[in-house]
Amino acid sequence: NALVFGLLLIVPASRGNTKEVNIPELGSLLGSVSKTEWTERPIYQFQGVPYATPPLGSLRFKNPTPAKPWKGTLNATDFRHICPQVSTEAELSELKEKIEKNETVEDCLHLNVYTPQIPGECQSLLPVMFYIHGGSFRVGSARNFLPDYLLEKDIVLVVTQYRLGPLGFLSLQTDDVPGNMGLQDQLLALKWTNKYISQFCGNPKLVTIFGQSAGAAAVTLFLTSPLVQPDLFQRVIVQSGSALCDWAVDLEPVKHARRVASLANCNEEDPQKLAECLRKCSPYDLLIAHNNFLSDVLISEMKAVKGSNGGNHAVIEEKGTNRFLTEEPVKSFIEGRFIKVPMMVGVTKHEGSFFLGNIFDLILKRKFNASDNLTEYLSNDFIKETLQFSGIDDTSGAITDIFQDKFFKSDEIGNFMAMVPGLIDICGVTLLKACTLQTARRNFNIQPTYLYSFNYKGQYTKFGYGEEVNYPFPGGVAHSNELIYLFPNSDGKLNLKDKAIAKLMVELWTNFAIHGKPTDVLKSSVLKWPTMKTSLGPYLRIEEQPSIQENFFLEYNITASEGLSAYMDESSSQSSLHTLYKSSYNISVIMIVLWIVNQFW
Repeated sequence: NALVFGLLLIVPASRGNTKEVNIPELGSLLGSVSKTEWTERPIYQFQGVPYATPPLGSLRFKNPTPAKPWKGTLNATDFRHICPQVSTEAELSELKEKIEKNETVEDCLHLNVYTPQIPGECQSLLPVMFYIHGGSFRVGSARNFLPDYLLEKDIVLVVTQYRLGPLGFLSLQTDDVPGNMGLQDQLLALKWTNKYISQFCGNPKLVTIFGQSAGAAAVTLFLTSPLVQPDLFQRVIVQSGSALCDWAVDLEPVKHARRVASLANCNEEDPQKLAECLRKCSPYDLLIAHNNFLSDVLISEMKAVKGSNGGNHAVIEEKGTNRFLTEEPVKSFIEGRFIKVPMMVGVTKHEGSFFLGNIFDLILKRKFNASDNLTEYLSNDFIKETLQFSGIDDTSGAITDIFQDKFFKSDEIGNFMAMVPGLIDICGVTLLKACTLQTARRNFNIQPTYLYSFNYKGQYTKFGYGEEVNYPFPGGVAHSNELIYLFPNSDGKLNLKDKAIAKLMVELWTNFAIHGKPTDVLKSSVLKWPTMKTSLGPYLRIEEQPSIQENFFLEYNITASEGLSAYMDESSSQSSLHTLYKSSYNISVIMIVLWIVNQFW
């Protein structure tokens, strides 16, 4: 236990702007007090709370075990380590420096609890919102998701960290390196929440799990896992992602793990010896090896989905008694083997701009030199390679022809800027919108399902994720932009219009957690948001003047239908935020073909 207790600062009893709470079986926590953004309600916050034994040494790649009790009072007034990750150059250098100082950087399995009531003096038990962050299961941390907006309402917020990249998802299909460790971390954090949240005035019988992007994929993976007990949560919110997306599951985990291992100079054939070698690797070296693997696959094979997600996505576990995932999630959903609960689910308007940025970097910057005929390439091969990037192999060219005919005008082909709206729609549909809609379609006949498209363009954008980007096109209402209105950012206050949208978003999200429906007609000031009645709607289009629409397929080609000038005008004044988030059934192709048939024949 020395490794655990050596990192835990033991402090005296609470005083001043702090608050102490006792957790049965574990010990006392000292938290701090802050306030909400708009009305300055008190927030009692407990940060960096360990929910698992640190996965150090021989525990690397193993499923997590519950945290052990501590002596004295644990200081929970600040964040602890983020989980090791390849993000910005500065953070990577900081990680290397910490490792050189022998800091236990893999001790990162912590969660943060935020409550509006004084722990130990609960007037009532409040609904709980349990958040799983996104970031391709490679980057992100709990410290990026603060309670200043959501705690304006009577809910308790829990934000968890989990192991990322190869440390959380590498799989040799053995008990030694099973894969899905990051998902097991999330599940243990949820169980911790269920067991102890009443000490923070949270109701363990009224839990909503919500997540965005990879976090949304995790939420829907929870619905299909045989390890997840249905009474651990009562509702889900699925934001811009799903276990049904092709990128969510790695179907060749051992092949990919061995390629990552080779780049880390671990070439043993025997799985046990290979695991031993990987455990001896510095987390820095292992992350760099994984990053090099992803880059190699992207450049050489032009695959961003099925080909390059080894070591940082869910796997179907073939062996073991504690398997998180035993079959493809698509199969589970199609055949009805998933937990059915009320669901809020949706996307952003321009999901595809994030992926188009990747394609722009990959193809137009790296693959060409000055002598290449760019116009000829854009006319003949670019759409096909964009589909390949999105996980659609079109050897016959038939799908490419359909996409070209339905997303582009004839005079746009060959002109990159003219093609941008159609390309954004293609990337958005194939990588996120189709699979997210399919999740809603599988649930709406069984449980109340609220579908949305977030179409509001505000002052800020997540496009570029805080890095310097130099694209000839803006991000629009980009992937992750809805998070700007649920969690505060460090780069600036919201203007009046953005603040109004933030208040609307907070009301919708917390109403769903509290009442089971996002618009409570007795208390809510917003329009009534109906549940889905058909496989395409109705759905809420969230914008400055929210509206109810009936056909979600309108969101599939919305950028192309509005045109380039509207897209450029809509995005011209946005400022980038600094915060970083970074199957045998092809749902995307099926849904797109259905849409094309519905729209045009």
